[in-house]
Amino acid sequence: MNRARRRGALLVAAAIAAPLVIAAHRPIARRTAPATVWDSVYSLVQASRGESSYVKGCARCHQASLAGADQSPPLTGSGFLGNWNGLPLSDLQDRIRTTMPSDSVGLYDRQFVTDVIAYILKMNGFPAGAGDLSPEADRLKAILVQATRP
Repeated sequence: MNRARRRGALLVAAAIAAPLVIAAHRPIARRTAPATVWDSVYSLVQASRGESSYVKGCARCHQASLAGADQSPPLTGSGFLGNWNGLPLSDLQDRIRTTMPSDSVGLYDRQFVTDVIAYILKMNGFPAGAGDLSPEADRLKAILVQATRP
């Protein structure tokens, strides 16, 4: 093989190998864990709005203490966390929006429901943060209820 051919073959080999070498030295992308209710996903201001909304719209069935009564399940403690552990907040938002209040389903908009969820999170001892919980279902899908601190 003459010199020109050898050089051409080396250049082709280098062009093929270079992306592989570069890729081998890149850090492996790590899959990030989904956010949980322990990640300070709501604000105290939002929880306060949620408390007012809860008193106006939810307490008559779920009680002022959030303990539930009759057909209304508890919204705090093991009774609540056992039902929602591992599920995204979007499921909780959807359940509230599509089933409550039982005598006029669909009365509450996403913001009302999300503020109430912030209040429920506060009452279950989950930490508050600087920003409000988003009412957007896609964002709430990324936040899991997790009964115990990771």
